[in-house]
Amino acid sequence: MTFVQARDAIISGLETHMGCAVVLSDQIVDVPEYPYCYYSVLAPRISSHSFGLNEVQETADGYSLIRSEPVSATMSFTFCSMNRETDTGYVYGEDEALELSEKANGFFLLNAHNISTEYGDVVINNVGASASRSGFLVEDTVRRYGFDIRLSYVRTDEMDTQTILKTGNPIGTVKS
Repeated sequence: MTFVQARDAIISGLETHMGCAVVLSDQIVDVPEYPYCYYSVLAPRISSHSFGLNEVQETADGYSLIRSEPVSATMSFTFCSMNRETDTGYVYGEDEALELSEKANGFFLLNAHNISTEYGDVVINNVGASASRSGFLVEDTVRRYGFDIRLSYVRTDEMDTQTILKTGNPIGTVKS
C-alpha cells in the first residue's frame, strides 16, 4: 500500500461521515462553503527500518522484487466555520467548528479505527484531542478546531528483477 492509497481511504470515509468537504490545505483553489475541513500531511512515511520483508515473485513478464514494511504517518485535520445567517437560522461558527471536530474525532476513535481497503488495512494508532486553531481574518474570525492522527499501514515497494536459476551447467561438468 502507498501513502496515497491510505490517505484516499481516510479522506473518503471522513467526507462521507461528516457530510462536508474535506480538502487538502495550501491549495490555490476556491474556499469551500462553510463548514468545511482541510487536512495536511505532516509526515507521510515514518519508518523504523527495523523490519522489512523481501521476496521475489514470478510475474508474467519475469520476476519482481517486493519489499514490505510497517510504517506510520501523521495527518492533521482542521474544521472551519464562521458566524453566519443560513436558511435554518443563525450559526455560531465557534460551536459548529467544535462540534464537527468532536464528531470527526469520534469517527477516528470508533468507525475508522481500522479501515480495510483492497490494498491492505489502515490502522489509526493515535487520535489527538480537539483544540482551537482559530485565526483572525481582516474583519471576521474564522473559527477552527482540529486534531492530529497517527496511522499505520504496510508499505510495499516493487521493482522488476532477474534471478539466477540453478539449472545445472549447460556446457558440461568441471572436468570436461
